[in-house]
Amino acid sequence: METITTNSIIDFSKIEIDWHQIVAGAINVAIIVAIAILIVSLLSRLLNRLEKKAKLSKQTLLPVRLVARYGVLFAALVLILGTFGIPIGNFWTFISTVLGLVAIGFVAVWSVLSNISSTLLILGFKPFKVGDYVRLVGDEVSGRVIDVNFMFTTLRRTSGDVFRVPNNQFFQKTILRPGDGGASDEEESKEEKTKSSESEKKNDIDHSQQNLEGIRQPKF
Repeated sequence: METITTNSIIDFSKIEIDWHQIVAGAINVAIIVAIAILIVSLLSRLLNRLEKKAKLSKQTLLPVRLVARYGVLFAALVLILGTFGIPIGNFWTFISTVLGLVAIGFVAVWSVLSNISSTLLILGFKPFKVGDYVRLVGDEVSGRVIDVNFMFTTLRRTSGDVFRVPNNQFFQKTILRPGDGGASDEEESKEEKTKSSESEKKNDIDHSQQNLEGIRQPKF
């Protein structure tokens, strides 16, 4: 049976605790957490104002909210680890590797990035907004804007037809936005009249063809 010697017993009275360092670290952590909360709150208010000003749904800016929130929390965590002297060199290497893989994946889906960047440009330069009537020149795509998200802009005609246009298309084609004062309603009315006229012409052609076929058939 082993005996415990006096040399193997830890003398806690000789352990020195640097209370000054502990208090300083706790204060630094509190400051970092407070600043992180403040930044998240400010970003949330800015995004709320952007939603109201641009008349966007909450789902539209949800990815931006998540990236901003977790980005700030990640930065705060790194600063807290550095405060306690925890080495973060390997941690940074791991994160940079993950980010590199994510970047490669994003390049592979460049169309997604193109639509997202186009959305930010639409929100920033405001070539149109929700409620406007727009038409892509050279295409049959037109209607009133009812929603703008990070991938598509949704247009609806008075007939009920709905178009979901990729946002990058608005920077590859000319956009026609009628002026204020009811011009958009006139455009919609013209579209309906054109559509009705084309339908009538098609019906007339069908009737003419039927009459010709009836005339050509021999009678006994």
